[in-house]
Amino acid sequence: MQKNTDTIKACLQFDGDAGQVAAKEELYEPETAKVGAKFMLVDHNGQIFTDKDMLGKFQLVYFGYTFCPDICPTSLQVISQALNLLGERANLIRPYFITVDPERDNVDVMKNYVKYFNENLVGLTGSRSMIDRVVKGYRARYEKVEEEGGDPDLYIMDHTASVYLMAPNGEFITKFAHGISAKQMVDALNEYLPK
Repeated sequence: MQKNTDTIKACLQFDGDAGQVAAKEELYEPETAKVGAKFMLVDHNGQIFTDKDMLGKFQLVYFGYTFCPDICPTSLQVISQALNLLGERANLIRPYFITVDPERDNVDVMKNYVKYFNENLVGLTGSRSMIDRVVKGYRARYEKVEEEGGDPDLYIMDHTASVYLMAPNGEFITKFAHGISAKQMVDALNEYLPK
């Protein structure tokens, strides 16, 4: 009985924290809070990659992990479909997938994963501290969730599921919420891309 009570309390506490995080994200004002970070990671080809390498094109930045059962592949598919719908204008944008699970998402895993999506998708990984720096800079979040008594290698990562749109100079423009359709993303992107 005590175990059930503790589980319910933990769920309520977790939901309360999630609500506070969601409320903070809804109140976020781009004019008053900087989004983005100086960083050094490793791309899916094993090359050093910094925030400076992102400059020059619009960027769609997504945080997730390759073992994600549903949200990450769905979001990356929406990004891919949106870029396909943009046609030639997609050349103005570069998509990025930054792992929040570097313990499992090494260079080889990332390389095999990103090839299933847009050919221009760049997968980025690094050490835990390197990833934490980027996550903090983008005001994203993640949490490792392990099943009590379960296999410690079969955990999930609860994480921010928004797609960040950044300008060619690295400035934050907006976030697209999880669940947006490719068409809705294209309509929004067309408002920011040069005519």
